[in-house]
Amino acid sequence: MIFSKEEAGKIIEKVISFSKADSVEVNLSGGTSMNLRFAVNTVSTSGASDSLDVNITSNIGKKSGSVSLTSIEDSEIEKAVRKSEEIAGYSPENEEFIAPPGKQSNYLGVKEYFEDTEKINPSDISEKISYTLKKAEDKKLISSGYFEKNAEFVSNGNSNGLFSYHKSTSSKFSSTMRTEDSTGSGKIDRMYADINLLNIKKFSDNVAERAILSKGPVKCEAGKYVTILDNAAVCDMLNNLLGYLNKRSADEGRSYFSDKDKGNKIGQQIADVKVDIFSDPQFTDAPSTPFTREGVPLTKSEWISKGILKNLFSSRYWAEKTKTKYIPYPSNIIMKGTDKSVEDLIASTEKGIYVSRFWYIRQVDPRQILLTGLTRDGVFLIENGKIKSSVNNFRFNESPLNVLKHVIDLSVSEKVVGSETYDSKIVVPALKISEFNFSSVSDAI
Repeated sequence: MIFSKEEAGKIIEKVISFSKADSVEVNLSGGTSMNLRFAVNTVSTSGASDSLDVNITSNIGKKSGSVSLTSIEDSEIEKAVRKSEEIAGYSPENEEFIAPPGKQSNYLGVKEYFEDTEKINPSDISEKISYTLKKAEDKKLISSGYFEKNAEFVSNGNSNGLFSYHKSTSSKFSSTMRTEDSTGSGKIDRMYADINLLNIKKFSDNVAERAILSKGPVKCEAGKYVTILDNAAVCDMLNNLLGYLNKRSADEGRSYFSDKDKGNKIGQQIADVKVDIFSDPQFTDAPSTPFTREGVPLTKSEWISKGILKNLFSSRYWAEKTKTKYIPYPSNIIMKGTDKSVEDLIASTEKGIYVSRFWYIRQVDPRQILLTGLTRDGVFLIENGKIKSSVNNFRFNESPLNVLKHVIDLSVSEKVVGSETYDSKIVVPALKISEFNFSSVSDAI
């Protein structure tokens, strides 16, 4: 269910009018979704949904209670408000409670809603996916995948006068193709607010080519290699790094970014000088919600500039306690690239490994930001500037920061989806790095 800004405002005002608490916060969101799945070169299922969520948090002193409902009927809303107040009364005091922010007037204008995306229908989706299925059949590949389009809104309000509203769309395409002998595999994931950027023909051609190229891998020993990480692999590395950029963890000595003398490493060189990472809700390739769940505005934030750590995110409580600027967790993440292609990076490599993507990434040591995971859907040996052959998959043990410290070159940046980044809005280049630790061989395809 999609509400306009005016409709959302009236519903939030209604919730607030029923409140008897010291303060009340309302998060209102909803949307429509349509999807289609395919497997073994044929459409398998399709579906649609219509959702609405009203979350009410009542604050009494330093106590809080929350209730969620899916109705906007007056009687149901009043009942939910009373229940949230009752829960607050039973709850223990939160010593880190911060009163809801007041009225905000500086939200960035962000275009993340596209009518063409919202109005696409099942027939349009089937027509787009038919190319993928035919491509797989023509190349004697077995395809599976998923297409989804969403139209959503989110709105926040509270009894201190705050009100925010944002409307968005998204279109997502994912496809895996495997060779008939099951020795070769390729996969692609892409998501855009504007469906006109979702070039399913181009992406289907790419994944088919990758699947065929990866057929019949030859044995390659584990070890440290000059490595080119495709954009999707870099996407997972960067997404896993983002969660560690927490100022409180650093200040309290619990983080890689802790410094025993200065509290944290802000201002220190932590990556190669070619590394620039920032967030910006208005970034054209990855527009995003311009406010937090509390309704606090999000603006452009630098995280790493020329390899130097510039900022760490925090909560409002920690910013107030440490008397530092409040920098919220971002709604997107962008790493600057160059004008080079992935092919350019390969051509400049005498010997190395090219990784298409990662899978099943897990934390090993948070103090070192050490991760483990597997390669998947295409790993290749590079010799004399060309891909020589497909090779077996590997398990890796590596840190995203070690990756960023060993950057040799970068490609053009692209909005991609990693294996575990879900709906995160991430724009990254492919990276050529001087070493990457492949710790063991994996039998996965």
